[in-house]
Amino acid sequence: MDEIRDRIEIPQVTYQGDDRKLKERIFKFKAGTFRIVIFTIVGLFMGYYSNIYVRDTFFPTKLITAIPYKLTEAVYRLLLPENTWISAEMKGWDTIGGYFLHSVIADLMAVPLTTTLVGGAVYGSLAYFTGDKRVFTLQRFLKFAGCWCGLLLLVVGAAWGIDARAKADNERFAGDGWFYLHTSEGRGHLVQEDEEAAGMLKEYFYSELTLTDVERDRSGEVPLGIYYDNGKRYGVYMINYELQYVVTEQEKVYHISGEFAEAATEYMKKMQPGETGQEVEE
Repeated sequence: MDEIRDRIEIPQVTYQGDDRKLKERIFKFKAGTFRIVIFTIVGLFMGYYSNIYVRDTFFPTKLITAIPYKLTEAVYRLLLPENTWISAEMKGWDTIGGYFLHSVIADLMAVPLTTTLVGGAVYGSLAYFTGDKRVFTLQRFLKFAGCWCGLLLLVVGAAWGIDARAKADNERFAGDGWFYLHTSEGRGHLVQEDEEAAGMLKEYFYSELTLTDVERDRSGEVPLGIYYDNGKRYGVYMINYELQYVVTEQEKVYHISGEFAEAATEYMKKMQPGETGQEVEE
């Protein structure tokens, strides 16, 4: 075996590659990767604070900071209806704002979480486009962009799902909540600090809450807001105290007790301007 091994002649080949070019490419890859990381981190911060563009009066910086916010706005406006039942019925009333009207958590996932991720994706991609094309190829960029798209789709889908769950819970009046009572004059009062009144209203509200086929009198309806789960979820309904019914977003009509209608009316009479009510414009 040793004799056979000795007879095998291994050719001696001299390396003719250019170490300088290889080292240069490695250096550009490291430098470019570092630049992409820096651009992405800066983009994340710019996305998080992108809502300040409305207060910026200097157009170049206003344009730069607005990009993540406007892209996020375009995505959510495309997915969500512009005019919901709440915005149509509640025009002129003080209601919660944002992309997701029913869930604070879902709305935070839209702004600032989605805007933050969009900022990182946009400015990280900018670093890719301005890098060395021999190192940062189109294939590499597609992988980079695909990861960002997957993450953004996950966040947007989660936000939409959380809000959909919140709407379903609102339809069932699920959870413990605080009442935000509105008067026909446009004033609103959050019944929270008065624990006795808050407890009494909750007890009266759920005591006779059943579906009914009563004919609606829209002229006598005013909004009723309910903050569920310590304010994490928000439901807006239309209520008629005289006919004793409340209407959900999907226009299901529920009967309410006369005790609730009377107690809510009396509470709003006590909370007139000059006392501790929170006034809203009509």
